[in-house]
Amino acid sequence: MKKFFFYAFLAAAISLFCLFSCARTDSLYDVVAAVTAEDTSLPAGSILCYGLQYENAVSDDTISDYLGLGGYPEFKDKIEDLAVFSTLQGEYCELAVMRLYRSSDAADGALFLERRIREAARALKFGKKEGYADTAYVRTYGNIVALYMMPDNAAAEKKVKAAL
Repeated sequence: MKKFFFYAFLAAAISLFCLFSCARTDSLYDVVAAVTAEDTSLPAGSILCYGLQYENAVSDDTISDYLGLGGYPEFKDKIEDLAVFSTLQGEYCELAVMRLYRSSDAADGALFLERRIREAARALKFGKKEGYADTAYVRTYGNIVALYMMPDNAAAEKKVKAAL
């Protein structure tokens, strides 16, 4: 009988450990880093972060330029967390995941990221560089908005959704 309780306790402890270790990631940097690190076919890139939780976050001006917030600079105050992976060498690709404080602001976030796709496509055509802007898209998951401009958008989206 003691063995039964011991194994039942052990099983419960392992279940709780798995439950809490698989909980939502606190940082979108972790999500973007995990997705991009797994894909060895990606060109070298960097991850930029924005939000109060980051010590080395990019500036408000950088985020305003990235999202094109010229006409709506207050939108950056609605962003809780943002992580962007982008490459500057080889084929251009980008993955951006943005968590907003309220899901009611997700439509605006999606508009800004769609604008980002159009600007990237225009710049790539002007620079005669290859890229993934033609197959890029934006998805919304509650208060999280993601931009996929990757070699395999479906695989990247699946990994992001699993990590959220």
